[in-house]
Amino acid sequence: MKILVLLPCNSGAKYGNYFLGRYWKNADRYRKQYNLENVMFGAIDCIPVFTRGEDAIVLETEMDCVRGFDIYPEYRREKVDRIARGIVKGLLRVHKSFSRIIILLNVKLYIEATKRALELIPQNIRQKMEFHYVLGKPGKFLRLIKNVFLKLAKLKKD
Repeated sequence: MKILVLLPCNSGAKYGNYFLGRYWKNADRYRKQYNLENVMFGAIDCIPVFTRGEDAIVLETEMDCVRGFDIYPEYRREKVDRIARGIVKGLLRVHKSFSRIIILLNVKLYIEATKRALELIPQNIRQKMEFHYVLGKPGKFLRLIKNVFLKLAKLKKD
């Protein structure tokens, strides 16, 4: 079973490497600690949407496409629909490669856009997705990441 874990983008985008960010480092540490080779990471990122009109999902193998950019996902209501459409487009692009997609967010713009996007995704695709979020609160978000990976590790053992 191949699993995609989507995290928020971070300033590592400028270098084409989200793993420079705190949440990605922690998630990757858990992936390695629990030998979860079946887990791939991706980001929800506004850079491809606002710079090239592409979708909002950037897989860890695609990070180079955001190199050189550093756009902070500042919340503005008028951005939500555009990002939501980018998330829908991205999920439709990648969903066939994964049996499960877990979305973990703590950025208001991405949270609101993901809520909207999930309403637009066909039910057969939506069924294989989980969406968890913590608005702000870095400590709580780190605990959420840890708990999701503990759950994945437990599922691997069973």
